Amino acid sequence: MKIICLHGGGANSNVTPVIYELGKSEKIEFYFIDGPIECAPAIGVAEQYDGPYRRFLNNDAPHSTQVTSLARSLSKSVTGPEDFARELRKRGMADADSSQACDYVEQQIEQHVDGPFDGVLGFSEGSSVAASLMLRRAVQGRAPLFKFAIFFCAVLTFRFDGKGAILADERPERINVPTFHVVGARDPGRFSSLTLYNLCDRHLTALYDHGKGHTIPWGLPTEDITKGVREVTRRAQMDT
Repeated sequence: MKIICLHGGGANSNVTPVIYELGKSEKIEFYFIDGPIECAPAIGVAEQYDGPYRRFLNNDAPHSTQVTSLARSLSKSVTGPEDFARELRKRGMADADSSQACDYVEQQIEQHVDGPFDGVLGFSEGSSVAASLMLRRAVQGRAPLFKFAIFFCAVLTFRFDGKGAILADERPERINVPTFHVVGARDPGRFSSLTLYNLCDRHLTALYDHGKGHTIPWGLPTEDITKGVREVTRRAQMDT
Protein backbone atom coordinates (compact mmCIF):
# COMPACT_ATOMS: atom_id res chain seq x y z
CA MET A 1 0.00 0.00 0.00
CA LYS A 2 1.27 3.46 -0.91
CA ILE A 3 0.39 6.72 0.84
CA ILE A 4 1.37 10.21 -0.30
CA CYS A 5 2.03 12.68 2.54
CA LEU A 6 1.55 16.46 2.57
CA HIS A 7 3.18 18.44 5.38
CA GLY A 8 1.84 21.45 7.24
CA GLY A 9 2.55 25.07 6.33
CA GLY A 10 5.91 26.28 7.62
CA ALA A 11 7.31 22.74 7.79
CA ASN A 12 8.73 20.13 5.41
CA SER A 13 8.75 16.40 4.75
CA ASN A 14 10.05 15.05 8.05
CA VAL A 15 9.01 11.67 9.39
CA THR A 16 6.10 11.89 11.84
CA PRO A 17 5.45 9.66 14.87
CA VAL A 18 2.52 7.95 13.19
CA ILE A 19 4.58 7.04 10.16
CA TYR A 20 7.25 5.64 12.48
CA GLU A 21 4.68 3.53 14.34
CA LEU A 22 2.99 2.28 11.16
CA GLY A 23 6.33 1.44 9.59
CA LYS A 24 7.07 -1.00 12.39
CA SER A 25 4.16 -3.32 11.67
CA GLU A 26 2.34 -2.34 8.47
CA LYS A 27 3.26 -2.90 4.84
CA ILE A 28 2.82 0.74 3.90
CA GLU A 29 5.18 2.82 1.78
CA PHE A 30 5.15 6.56 2.48
CA TYR A 31 6.07 9.18 -0.10
CA PHE A 32 6.30 12.93 0.37
CA ILE A 33 5.62 16.11 -1.54
CA ASP A 34 7.20 19.35 -0.36
CA GLY A 35 5.26 22.58 -0.78
CA PRO A 36 6.51 24.87 -3.57
CA ILE A 37 6.60 28.09 -1.53
CA GLU A 38 9.40 28.85 0.93
CA CYS A 39 8.20 30.56 4.11
CA ALA A 40 8.91 31.17 7.79
CA PRO A 41 8.71 28.12 10.09
CA ALA A 42 5.49 27.37 11.92
CA ILE A 43 5.43 27.69 15.71
CA GLY A 44 7.88 25.26 17.31
CA VAL A 45 9.10 23.74 14.04
CA ALA A 46 12.52 25.42 13.85
CA GLU A 47 13.42 24.04 17.29
CA GLN A 48 12.96 20.47 16.07
CA TYR A 49 13.62 20.43 12.33
CA ASP A 50 16.00 22.05 9.89
CA GLY A 51 14.73 24.16 7.00
CA PRO A 52 13.99 25.22 4.42
CA TYR A 53 10.36 25.52 5.51
CA ARG A 54 7.62 25.43 2.94
CA ARG A 55 3.91 25.72 2.34
CA PHE A 56 1.41 24.76 -0.36
CA LEU A 57 -1.06 27.64 -0.16
CA ASN A 58 -0.03 31.04 -1.50
CA ASN A 59 0.47 34.14 0.59
CA ASP A 60 -3.26 34.95 0.60
CA ALA A 61 -3.61 32.20 3.19
CA PRO A 62 -2.86 33.39 6.71
CA HIS A 63 0.25 32.02 8.40
CA SER A 64 -0.42 29.66 11.31
CA THR A 65 1.00 32.18 13.79
CA GLN A 66 -1.70 34.70 12.83
CA VAL A 67 -4.54 32.21 13.01
CA THR A 68 -3.46 30.62 16.30
CA SER A 69 -3.75 33.82 18.30
CA LEU A 70 -7.18 34.72 16.90
CA ALA A 71 -8.47 31.14 17.08
CA ARG A 72 -7.83 30.94 20.81
CA SER A 73 -10.21 33.81 21.47
CA LEU A 74 -12.83 32.79 18.91
CA SER A 75 -13.07 29.18 20.06
CA LYS A 76 -14.47 30.37 23.39
CA SER A 77 -17.31 32.37 21.87
CA VAL A 78 -18.57 30.58 18.73
CA THR A 79 -21.19 27.84 18.74
CA GLY A 80 -19.82 25.49 16.09
CA PRO A 81 -17.20 24.80 13.42
CA GLU A 82 -18.86 26.66 10.57
CA ASP A 83 -19.57 29.71 12.74
CA PHE A 84 -15.89 29.66 13.74
CA ALA A 85 -14.90 29.75 10.06
CA ARG A 86 -17.31 32.59 9.32
CA GLU A 87 -15.81 34.63 12.17
CA LEU A 88 -12.36 34.10 10.66
CA ARG A 89 -13.80 35.16 7.31
CA LYS A 90 -15.10 38.43 8.77
CA ARG A 91 -11.55 39.20 9.87
CA GLY A 92 -10.01 38.40 6.50
CA MET A 93 -8.45 35.16 7.75
CA ALA A 94 -10.34 32.72 5.53
CA ASP A 95 -9.95 34.23 2.07
CA ALA A 96 -7.38 31.92 0.49
CA ASP A 97 -7.71 30.28 -2.93
CA SER A 98 -6.48 26.68 -3.14
CA SER A 99 -6.53 26.35 -6.95
CA GLN A 100 -2.77 26.79 -7.48
CA ALA A 101 -1.94 24.45 -4.60
CA CYS A 102 -4.35 21.85 -6.00
CA ASP A 103 -2.79 22.17 -9.46
CA TYR A 104 0.69 21.73 -8.01
CA VAL A 105 -0.12 18.70 -5.85
CA GLU A 106 -2.16 17.03 -8.58
CA GLN A 107 0.68 17.46 -11.06
CA GLN A 108 3.24 16.14 -8.58
CA ILE A 109 1.12 13.08 -7.87
CA GLU A 110 0.38 12.30 -11.52
CA GLN A 111 4.07 12.63 -12.46
CA HIS A 112 5.41 10.79 -9.41
CA VAL A 113 7.44 7.75 -10.50
CA ASP A 114 6.10 5.72 -7.56
CA GLY A 115 2.41 6.39 -8.17
CA PRO A 116 -0.45 5.75 -8.26
CA PHE A 117 -1.16 6.04 -4.54
CA ASP A 118 -3.80 4.31 -2.48
CA GLY A 119 -4.30 7.12 0.02
CA VAL A 120 -3.24 10.53 1.22
CA LEU A 121 -2.08 11.65 4.67
CA GLY A 122 -2.03 15.36 5.45
CA PHE A 123 -1.13 17.45 8.46
CA SER A 124 -2.60 20.93 9.01
CA GLU A 125 -2.29 22.81 5.68
CA GLY A 126 -1.47 19.52 3.96
CA SER A 127 -4.86 18.17 5.03
CA SER A 128 -6.56 21.30 3.71
CA VAL A 129 -4.96 21.03 0.28
CA ALA A 130 -5.61 17.30 0.00
CA ALA A 131 -9.29 17.86 0.86
CA SER A 132 -9.63 20.74 -1.61
CA LEU A 133 -8.15 18.61 -4.37
CA MET A 134 -10.45 15.68 -3.60
CA LEU A 135 -13.51 17.94 -3.57
CA ARG A 136 -12.44 19.65 -6.81
CA ARG A 137 -12.14 16.34 -8.63
CA ALA A 138 -15.57 15.29 -7.33
CA VAL A 139 -17.16 18.51 -8.58
CA GLN A 140 -15.45 18.07 -11.95
CA GLY A 141 -16.78 14.53 -12.24
CA ARG A 142 -13.29 13.05 -12.34
CA ALA A 143 -12.18 9.77 -10.78
CA PRO A 144 -10.88 10.01 -7.20
CA LEU A 145 -7.11 10.16 -6.80
CA PHE A 146 -7.28 8.22 -3.52
CA LYS A 147 -9.19 5.33 -1.97
CA PHE A 148 -8.95 6.91 1.50
CA ALA A 149 -7.65 9.97 3.33
CA ILE A 150 -6.12 10.61 6.76
CA PHE A 151 -6.36 14.17 8.07
CA PHE A 152 -4.38 15.43 11.07
CA CYS A 153 -5.27 18.76 12.71
CA ALA A 154 -6.64 20.20 9.48
CA VAL A 155 -6.88 23.92 8.92
CA LEU A 156 -9.79 25.31 6.89
CA THR A 157 -10.44 23.73 3.50
CA PHE A 158 -10.24 26.52 0.92
CA ARG A 159 -12.16 26.95 -2.31
CA PHE A 160 -10.70 25.96 -5.66
CA ASP A 161 -13.08 28.20 -7.64
CA GLY A 162 -12.59 31.47 -5.81
CA LYS A 163 -11.52 32.69 -2.40
CA GLY A 164 -12.96 31.50 0.89
CA ALA A 165 -13.46 28.44 3.07
CA ILE A 166 -15.60 25.50 1.93
CA LEU A 167 -18.27 24.92 4.57
CA ALA A 168 -20.71 22.03 4.79
CA ASP A 169 -23.74 24.24 5.48
CA GLU A 170 -23.01 26.41 2.44
CA ARG A 171 -21.95 23.97 -0.29
CA PRO A 172 -23.15 20.48 -1.28
CA GLU A 173 -19.90 18.75 -2.28
CA ARG A 174 -18.60 15.96 -0.05
CA ILE A 175 -15.61 13.62 0.16
CA ASN A 176 -17.05 10.16 -0.47
CA VAL A 177 -14.18 7.83 0.37
CA PRO A 178 -13.24 6.50 3.85
CA THR A 179 -11.57 9.20 5.96
CA PHE A 180 -9.96 9.31 9.39
CA HIS A 181 -9.75 12.65 11.20
CA VAL A 182 -7.39 13.32 14.10
CA VAL A 183 -8.01 16.46 16.17
CA GLY A 184 -6.62 17.87 19.39
CA ALA A 185 -8.81 19.12 22.24
CA ARG A 186 -6.21 21.81 23.01
CA ASP A 187 -5.64 22.80 19.39
CA PRO A 188 -6.76 26.46 18.97
CA GLY A 189 -7.84 25.53 15.44
CA ARG A 190 -9.83 22.45 16.44
CA PHE A 191 -13.00 23.89 14.90
CA SER A 192 -11.17 24.15 11.56
CA SER A 193 -10.53 20.40 11.71
CA LEU A 194 -14.21 19.81 12.39
CA THR A 195 -15.27 21.83 9.34
CA LEU A 196 -13.40 19.26 7.23
CA TYR A 197 -14.96 16.38 9.16
CA ASN A 198 -18.36 17.82 8.26
CA LEU A 199 -17.39 17.86 4.57
CA CYS A 200 -16.99 14.08 4.54
CA ASP A 201 -19.58 11.33 4.18
CA ARG A 202 -20.58 10.50 7.78
CA HIS A 203 -21.02 6.84 6.88
CA LEU A 204 -17.38 6.61 5.79
CA THR A 205 -15.55 8.67 8.38
CA ALA A 206 -14.12 8.33 11.88
CA LEU A 207 -12.89 10.93 14.37
CA TYR A 208 -10.23 10.67 17.08
CA ASP A 209 -9.26 13.34 19.62
CA HIS A 210 -5.75 12.88 20.99
CA GLY A 211 -6.35 15.49 23.68
CA LYS A 212 -3.31 17.62 22.89
CA GLY A 213 -2.60 20.66 20.72
CA HIS A 214 -1.79 21.24 17.05
CA THR A 215 0.52 18.26 16.81
CA ILE A 216 0.89 14.56 16.12
CA PRO A 217 1.89 13.24 19.54
CA TRP A 218 4.24 10.46 20.59
CA GLY A 219 3.24 7.81 23.10
CA LEU A 220 -0.11 6.13 23.71
CA PRO A 221 -2.17 8.52 21.51
CA THR A 222 0.09 7.60 18.60
CA GLU A 223 -0.70 3.92 19.11
CA ASP A 224 -4.43 4.72 19.18
CA ILE A 225 -4.11 6.82 16.04
CA THR A 226 -2.27 3.98 14.35
CA LYS A 227 -5.25 1.70 15.04
CA GLY A 228 -7.53 4.26 13.37
CA VAL A 229 -5.28 4.47 10.34
CA ARG A 230 -5.28 0.68 10.03
CA GLU A 231 -9.08 0.68 10.17
CA VAL A 232 -9.53 3.30 7.44
CA THR A 233 -7.12 1.46 5.13
CA ARG A 234 -8.95 -1.81 5.83
CA ARG A 235 -12.29 -0.21 5.04
CA ALA A 236 -10.94 1.26 1.80
CA GLN A 237 -9.76 -2.18 0.72
CA MET A 238 -13.21 -3.64 1.46
CA ASP A 239 -14.89 -0.94 -0.65
CA THR A 240 -12.76 -1.65 -3.74
